[in-house]
Amino acid sequence: MNNDNCTIKITPEVSRVDEPVDIKINGLPKNEKVIIRAVSSDYYCINASILEIGDNTLWESYAVFETDECGNINFENAVPVDGTYSNCDKMGLFYSMRPKQIRKSKLIQKLSSINENRKYKITFTVEKNGKIIGSKEHTRVYCDDTIKSIDVVEKNLLARYFTSKDNIKHPAIIVLSGSDGRIEKAQAIAELFAMRGYSALAVCYFGLEGTPEDLNMIPLEYVENAVKWLKRQDTVDENKIAIYGRSKGGELVLLAASMFKDIACVIANTPSCYVYEGIKSNKLPSHHSSWMYRGREIPYLKFNFHIILRLIIKMMKKEKGALAWMYKKLIEEGDRDKATIALDKINGSVLMISSAADEIWPSKMHSETVCSIFEKSHFKHEYKHITFAKSGHILTVPFQSIYPSEKYPYDVESWAKANMDSWNETIKFLEKWASK
Repeated sequence: MNNDNCTIKITPEVSRVDEPVDIKINGLPKNEKVIIRAVSSDYYCINASILEIGDNTLWESYAVFETDECGNINFENAVPVDGTYSNCDKMGLFYSMRPKQIRKSKLIQKLSSINENRKYKITFTVEKNGKIIGSKEHTRVYCDDTIKSIDVVEKNLLARYFTSKDNIKHPAIIVLSGSDGRIEKAQAIAELFAMRGYSALAVCYFGLEGTPEDLNMIPLEYVENAVKWLKRQDTVDENKIAIYGRSKGGELVLLAASMFKDIACVIANTPSCYVYEGIKSNKLPSHHSSWMYRGREIPYLKFNFHIILRLIIKMMKKEKGALAWMYKKLIEEGDRDKATIALDKINGSVLMISSAADEIWPSKMHSETVCSIFEKSHFKHEYKHITFAKSGHILTVPFQSIYPSEKYPYDVESWAKANMDSWNETIKFLEKWASK
């Protein structure tokens, strides 16, 4: 039941997922503790594994605040006494959401059946002495009704396209997910790019009907055909095609850009500068390259049996960073020269984003190697590497939750700030490229 005096004001009333909001609560008893809770049952969290958390999972965060002398709480300067986050941060309730009631769902195999997850609702409540005295519903959007979408199902191309209904030419961005290969995470980022004035094509490179089953010998024609498809669209400036990928997708975007000259800008988020061996759906090495082109495998760093044996022992001992250790050993002992991507052949500007605390693979070392190659080859395009000390491997969209919390290498606040900064750097880099 709402107290007539308690009002929750959220500005703006509807917000983009990557946009901060202001929250002010007025009309409360002065100098008293209240609980502010945020709950969502339709939250699409880009950082959650779709294998672990299905649709309609209940998410929740909370913070206990003491009201000021006037009975108000302003999230801009309020510090929680207790809750799911601890620092003064007006977006704390957003990024500290956790699943309260997990519902698993079966993985969808058909592109046409996958929800676009354009928006979700969060209900904020104010509780005092166990009673709800105020509530407000807020909508967060990945993209709104100004954006149209098209499913693209062709030979060696499975994608979903997001572009403005204005039907004018825009710079375009191909978006690739990490090692799940699917469309859900890629489309979330594509939707946000579309809201910022780009035509964005989310590409699935394995894991859905009509694509390979696992991360093994993926045809680079998926990216080549994506470029060709974009160039045929009336809503695309054919001289302005960028590519974005994170994690394994970061490896793929650097490789694709080194081969396909129409790609004029690259955002490689926690990437690799080497091609690695593929992985089967049972998580075992495939004994083949991750990628191939025109039927031929791209040279790669092989998973060494003895290194994998030591990795298993480290994982059994629950040693932190065991996977990143394995990749470093593969680089040390493998044929690096053969597996290094021909980065000097990239025909556009490059932004790399990495983490010194990356526990999946050494993205900082990978990115530094890219910079070294660019320097030695007198790379003629702009390149930039930004790295974060405490963020870990997951750097996606700001204000999103991360689950489970063991994925934080340090603390949720450091990770949240790195997520915000890396996204802002991505947007700035793209805007600079698009305006040339």
